[in-house]
Amino acid sequence: MSAPPVGAAIAALGVTQIVGWGTTHYLPAILADSIAEGIGASPTLVLGSFSWGLLIAGASARASGRLMDRYRARRVMTIASLLVALGLLVMSFAHGGALLFVGWTLIGLAMRSVLYDGAFAALTVLAGHRARRAISLLTLFGGLASTVFWPIGGWLDATFGWRATLQVYALLNLVPCALLHARFAGGTRRRGDAGMAHAADASAGGPLDAQRALRALRLATLAFTLYAFVQSAMAAHLVRLLADFGFGAAVAVSAASLMGVAQVLARIAEMALQRRLSPFAVAVPSVALLPLAFAVALLLPTSPIAASLFVLLYGCGNGLMTIVRGALPLAIFGS
Repeated sequence: MSAPPVGAAIAALGVTQIVGWGTTHYLPAILADSIAEGIGASPTLVLGSFSWGLLIAGASARASGRLMDRYRARRVMTIASLLVALGLLVMSFAHGGALLFVGWTLIGLAMRSVLYDGAFAALTVLAGHRARRAISLLTLFGGLASTVFWPIGGWLDATFGWRATLQVYALLNLVPCALLHARFAGGTRRRGDAGMAHAADASAGGPLDAQRALRALRLATLAFTLYAFVQSAMAAHLVRLLADFGFGAAVAVSAASLMGVAQVLARIAEMALQRRLSPFAVAVPSVALLPLAFAVALLLPTSPIAASLFVLLYGCGNGLMTIVRGALPLAIFGS
């Protein structure tokens, strides 16, 4: 199958990222309490199964990368979508903790391939020297996942129940996600591309030498791991944190959905300044905004303004970090 146009691939993968993030990473924030009540378990058990899925995702990251190299993104991402759908379907039949852990195990095995890591790899091959811009464009879609799926998930849960909600989520990972991955998540590097070194942008100064690259890789790995720890916890608990500000459930969901808007705005700003800023320069504010957001939440008097400012600052930092995760390895290693 021939390589799809880059623009079409970005649009198609953008849809799959909205669905993928919304039906996996952002699922517990809305459904954890309903699932816990439905199976007669504590929310801690439900969130523990989610944490198990994240652990599986981390443990399978290297294998996912190797599969991408060997079998190409198209095949791996399509199979990963099928695994996510199966995991969600399994969880929808849970009457205890066992099937929750089975479901999140299946989803965890697929998450690295079906979410940003897999999509970034596919776009890097397709877009060549335009990879950084393609990644930035893709994240504009993915940033809206919480904005789209938290209200939808809340409505589905209230109207049809959590089991039906999980089954709808499973269907969405089949249609459109698996179909779009099968068509648009593949290709070969285009002739004439100078390679990934240019994807880092001229302002990055090209890839680092071997010794500096190894040091940068270790530091970046540590930073990404620590940030992922916080981001995963926030994805599961943000709605509850906002409820602690004194909002009702519906208002908390709406306020939390501002995170998606903030992510998109930050990514648009990054795109506008992309020619002037290297990925290294973008990494600094992406990390600095996180403690600033928590400082606002902890120090300012409880109010709707403080809650909104907290979400906006956190969303901006998270939005920039997503781009850094995709662009920084290109700046470090080049081709």
